[in-house]
Amino acid sequence: MKKQTKTLIASIAMVLAFTACTKDENNTKPSSDTPDEDVVEEIDWENPQTGQVASIYVDNVKFDMVYVKKGSYKQLVPYYHNAGLGRVLDSVVYRDRIIEEDFLIGRYEVTQRQWLSVCTYNPSEVKGHDLPVTNINLSQMTRFVDTLNMKTGEEFRIPTTWEWQYAAIGGKKSLHFLYAGSNYIGEVAWYAGNSGGTVHPVGQLRCNELGLYDMCGNVSEHTAFGCGTIRGGSFDTELTEQVSYSNDLKVKEWYDNHPTNVPLVQGKALGFRLVMAPSQAYHKAKHEKRKK
Repeated sequence: MKKQTKTLIASIAMVLAFTACTKDENNTKPSSDTPDEDVVEEIDWENPQTGQVASIYVDNVKFDMVYVKKGSYKQLVPYYHNAGLGRVLDSVVYRDRIIEEDFLIGRYEVTQRQWLSVCTYNPSEVKGHDLPVTNINLSQMTRFVDTLNMKTGEEFRIPTTWEWQYAAIGGKKSLHFLYAGSNYIGEVAWYAGNSGGTVHPVGQLRCNELGLYDMCGNVSEHTAFGCGTIRGGSFDTELTEQVSYSNDLKVKEWYDNHPTNVPLVQGKALGFRLVMAPSQAYHKAKHEKRKK
């Protein structure tokens, strides 16, 4: 009797294990492409690899910069015609974009902690050291970058639109996700559907293929193209069929046929991240190595 009971229990356990492994199989999100978010590999400047990180400090405040190798990508560009008070989509074409130089880009949106390591004021409406700095315009960012460069001896700047987009899709490591790091928006972005209507600390969700966080959602980001364009969507972006053409939450589709000029735009859902030439960090790393 005991033997039969043990056999029955074993059979039930096998069924439960099989059920647990196969439950909602059709709804299971792919995990094989999930980047390892906990591993940060410092750049080996003798043989730099895409996704490696260089850390630069300002008064003990760290700026993590991710190495991105040059390359090309196909940008999906929509064309419209005016209809009444709005515009109607005519067609969508692919346009080749070439990134001609390697660069380093901020692993996170610039935080209020980083901002205050350079500036004496915090313009953000919602305060928090690990929240993105917000409510800034291009003029304020320019002063921040100039001061940061004086303090560090580096050459930080605002990313171009094309650099930003190339990094958002994962550069040469791109797996062609719909959003920056996933086909499931809630895995990688704080947007209107999950943010609770407020900004969140950087780096809480999944990163993209390069190890970059919040390239979609949380706060929209200034880029340098003419007078500047805004990319990435924010915590108050609604997810609709046309969202990619109005505020760029989707990284597979970009609206750049008529770039938005935003030299003075600022708000509680708008921030930025930094880029720099790798040669600067390389020479700094060599200098630090000699001092040791």
